[in-house]
Amino acid sequence: MTVLSRVLLGAAVGSVSAAFNIAWCDSSLQSGSVLSVNSLLPVDEIIRADGKNASLKSWGVPWVEDWDCLEAKDGAAGKSSGHKRQLILIRHGQYQNEKSSDDRQRTLTQLGEEQARLTGKYLWQAFQQKRLVKELGSEPALGVDNFMGGLLRFHEPKEIYVSDMTRAQQTVKLITEAFPYHIRARVKTDPILRERYPCDPQPPHKHRSAAHSDMLAVEEVFKKYFHRPLKDESSVEVIVGHANVIRYLVCRALQLPPEAWLRISLPHCSITSLVIGANGHVSLSSLGSAGHLPVDMVTTHNVP
Repeated sequence: MTVLSRVLLGAAVGSVSAAFNIAWCDSSLQSGSVLSVNSLLPVDEIIRADGKNASLKSWGVPWVEDWDCLEAKDGAAGKSSGHKRQLILIRHGQYQNEKSSDDRQRTLTQLGEEQARLTGKYLWQAFQQKRLVKELGSEPALGVDNFMGGLLRFHEPKEIYVSDMTRAQQTVKLITEAFPYHIRARVKTDPILRERYPCDPQPPHKHRSAAHSDMLAVEEVFKKYFHRPLKDESSVEVIVGHANVIRYLVCRALQLPPEAWLRISLPHCSITSLVIGANGHVSLSSLGSAGHLPVDMVTTHNVP
């Protein structure tokens, strides 16, 4: 590939990236829209043993800075602020009657109930650890990653959101048994968080394709819950939901191809953590973590 070709390719990729930025801010998802940039340089053009292309150290897909359309708007925390929003995404516990068309019959198994209880105990212990660090005055300088507080960015959840589906409702109730009453009162049901087939995956699924309505709905979830801090404060928000939606949201938040969602596997009651900085940068601090569960209680499949 000549230098001129690379320049032209880079310009094309930059133009596509800018177009996506505009689409994310100014319009809703349209039928047939492409959700990712796939014009990538072949790997042998980026990494060569002879070092001839040592200057090429990127796939050529830039990060879109204003992905949430809040970069220059009033109300968002300052770009230089060290404050962060943390989203804790929890998959529901194992459930039974998976093939039933009646959601009321799709209830947690006994194992699923215990998974949820243990997740709640672990999560509240993590919040308590964060509180202890704060009270001891061991908090590092603002903007520096916490070195004693474990998983969480704040000592209690600001809000707890949950899907309206039975298995998610049961899961959040059991999780919050470990929380004090004033925290349990923060649970809010949001029907838009229910399970969906978010988009056609790659590699394709042989027997299923996404409905346009589900694609629109899951994009609304992303727009509603994923954004940089709106105030000069750090916060933790918990979402108890479903594997398909969580996997899709992770890909979208990291600006990875959304159609890669089905390549990710999430155990029941696993914890996924995303941190969004005031500058709009997003980091994944855990993905499908189930280390808080005994090894014989880690499951991915439901009971038919």
